[in-house]
Parts: sequence; structure tokens; C-alpha cells
Amino acid sequence: MENFDLIVIGGGPGGYLAAERAAQAGLKTLLFEKNALGGVCLNEGCIPSKALLHSAKTYLHALHAEAYGVHTENVTLDQAKVIARKKKVVKTLVSGVEAKMRQHKVTVIKDEAVIAGKGAEGFQVKSASGTYTGKKLIIATGSSSVVPPIPGVKENLGSFVLTNREVL
Repeated sequence: MENFDLIVIGGGPGGYLAAERAAQAGLKTLLFEKNALGGVCLNEGCIPSKALLHSAKTYLHALHAEAYGVHTENVTLDQAKVIARKKKVVKTLVSGVEAKMRQHKVTVIKDEAVIAGKGAEGFQVKSASGTYTGKKLIIATGSSSVVPPIPGVKENLGSFVLTNREVL
């Protein structure tokens, strides 16, 4: 069982920044993230949606450029390139978070974490890779989409009912 000064559960903006700051302050820090570093914001929410909106606005400006004295012909939108750009933006930012964790020597475990209890040495957190002890614990598990309890909605999630995960 490995001991840490701080264990952070959740690698979204709250979790990875807390882990980074703790490591900068000299704490031996462990960060758990079951999906991708950056959490929902970087991977399935804020950042991808902003990248898609930027492409849409650029397209709209090109369509109406003549009003500004700019002449364009045959303006088209290449959806595959729009998606590729969005993925590149996300990958760049996630890679930056990973680099920050390495730079500050934060131990990152890409696995689901379960709080097993608290003993004399601190909080015990288990994952498939083992059991870890931390003097302090931050739970930064972020957000999840709410699916309203309307008949047929939950059963059709992913087909015609979409959350941010399915859309992006």
C-alpha cells in the first residue's frame, strides 16, 4: 500500500488543478481519473463545443462576407475537417494537462477509485491497481448529464435522445 499526502479523485479542471497546486507545494500527490484527464469540460463539453461553434461562426461569416466587401464563391462546410479540428484541439489540451502532471510529479492512475474507509494513516482508496492511503482526500468527480424521468427518454438515450456525450 503506497502512501500519499493527498489523493484526488477526478481529473477534470477542479481535480487536476488541485493536484498540480498540491504537488507544487511539495505534497506527494495521487490523481485518479477513470476516463480522460481534463474531465467532461475538456473532452465532452466546454472545449469541444467551443471548437465546433468557432467553425460554425467562421462558416457563417464566410456566407455573409459580401456584406463586408469580401467576395467569396461556393462557400462549403467540410464536416469531417470540422470534427478533425475539434479532436485536435481536445487532444492538444489533454496532452497539456498530462504534461503538467508529469512536470509536477503527480502520480496519475487512469482507473475508477473507490473510497474504502479512513484509518489512522488516512483515507484508503482502492482501484484495480491497488490500495492507496492519503492523509488528505479531495473528491472532484465533476458533473454528469441529467436524464429526466420521462417515459421513453432513458430507453432511447444514444438513439434520438442525446446528451453532451452523444452529441460531441
